[in-house]
Amino acid sequence: MKKQIYICDPKIIGKDIAERMFDAEKYELHFAQTKLEKEDDVIAFCKDADALIVTDCDVTQKVVDSLPNLKYVSGAIIGFNTIDLEATKKAGIPVSNNPRYCTNEVADHTCALIMTLNRHILQLNKEVQEQFLWTRGQSIPAEKVRRLNTQTLGLFGFGAIAKAVAKRMQAFGLTVIAYDPYVTKEQAAPLNVEMVDIPELCKRANIISIHMPHMASTDKMINKSLFDMMEQKPIIVNCARGGVINEADLAKALDEGKVMAAGLDVVADERISIKKSPFIGRDNVIITPHAAYYSLDARIEMQELGCKHIVWFFEGQKDKCPIVNGVK
Repeated sequence: MKKQIYICDPKIIGKDIAERMFDAEKYELHFAQTKLEKEDDVIAFCKDADALIVTDCDVTQKVVDSLPNLKYVSGAIIGFNTIDLEATKKAGIPVSNNPRYCTNEVADHTCALIMTLNRHILQLNKEVQEQFLWTRGQSIPAEKVRRLNTQTLGLFGFGAIAKAVAKRMQAFGLTVIAYDPYVTKEQAAPLNVEMVDIPELCKRANIISIHMPHMASTDKMINKSLFDMMEQKPIIVNCARGGVINEADLAKALDEGKVMAAGLDVVADERISIKKSPFIGRDNVIITPHAAYYSLDARIEMQELGCKHIVWFFEGQKDKCPIVNGVK
């Protein structure tokens, strides 16, 4: 009997790639025609599913309870905060994510934001394009323009993307320090990165880049208490998850000059209008629309791996799957 595979976001997993990745004699594919916005939509569409491929649709306790044949959930993207890991774990259903497909893209985007903010590119371009001014840069206070190789980059989180950022920025001569409770000093030493605690990172870093997942333990982790520790008036860049930053506290830190500038590819709630963001209209903030992951290469790899994880699972190669909910 064929395994029933339900693809829950038609814009993310293309039919051509999915049909190439799954053997038609072993698997039957079902494609949602529209994005499944609510848990009841997921239940109605996926009622016979052996496996799901999801991006950001809700896989809740109710969904798990309502899909009696469900054996595997493949998250096609890095984040998995819309999947109830506890509910799936209790049901014995493995959940995987896709942690590597866009490492280079997100690292490149992070570095682009750092460079753009550090050199005040947008402000200088605006002066020329809109005000027809030729200031030779002197409209910006000199103390706000620093050589990269005199600065320290602090990384919150030191996974694959953070390591890729470190490698790129070290090429420009920056000193790199990092905080990650799961990485030892000995592990980071060969990469010429110094592991430090949070207060030291906040004290020393001229540029801070966020690379932590959003979960209960990291929710609004970057907040007033940390901004008050930041002695260098840093640039802050977040291409990870918006919920890791307390946005009201960051807005206030920008207002008070405790943070010089911010580059954000993510916001706390991406389902509401960006017009309501406290960062709109600021000359010292760059916002991009959760696009750091995006490229043709990454899109193809994401789709292929999202499918491969299911094939590996059903064909006895679960050790290849990046399981995130502890079901072995």
